[in-house]
Amino acid sequence: MNTPIKSQIPAYAQENGSILIDVHISSMDQFYNLLDPSPEEEKDLDEETETYIRNAVEDLTPEERKLARIVLYLSPNLYQNSNTRKNMEHAVTANFAYRLYHENRKYASAMERGKRYLIRGLIFLVICLVISSMFTRIFEENDVNLALAQSFVIIGWVALWKPVEFYLYDRRDLLDDLAVLESLTKMPVESRKGTMAPENETLVLM
Repeated sequence: MNTPIKSQIPAYAQENGSILIDVHISSMDQFYNLLDPSPEEEKDLDEETETYIRNAVEDLTPEERKLARIVLYLSPNLYQNSNTRKNMEHAVTANFAYRLYHENRKYASAMERGKRYLIRGLIFLVICLVISSMFTRIFEENDVNLALAQSFVIIGWVALWKPVEFYLYDRRDLLDDLAVLESLTKMPVESRKGTMAPENETLVLM
């Protein structure tokens, strides 16, 4: 028997130890991106629906994500067609699987750029340090010359700002996004017959 977990997100219903991310859909055009010509089960989700689900998962801790389920509360006319239900359930997983694939490519590209920025920054820093050292040896030591020499050191370290920012901050944000998307690709999706006034309403697209 599953022990109910104590979610920090009280707006989400819990059932048999799972956190339910409820999405209430009344029509196809509020679920799919109608500009996508792919078959129903492969269509992109509507932007509002996708954003809601993604934001809901971001609110959960990594432990809670493992216990979460996405529940599509469909209007009676959508729910009565079993193929429609299956396609919509599959579309949620397929949508986020595609997003994960796309974001993984972006992450790989960002890492390659970060590596190039770091190498360039280090080379430029070394050049600036050499120039600063030569400047102090060649020219007479006075306040102006010392200030000029130090300016090369400062410029060299500033050149490392972008790669340092990427590895300390931007990379972490990218990894967090990937973690959310990966959990979404593994999250169970089920459909249920909706009503006009759902008890545990978290998102209603009417």
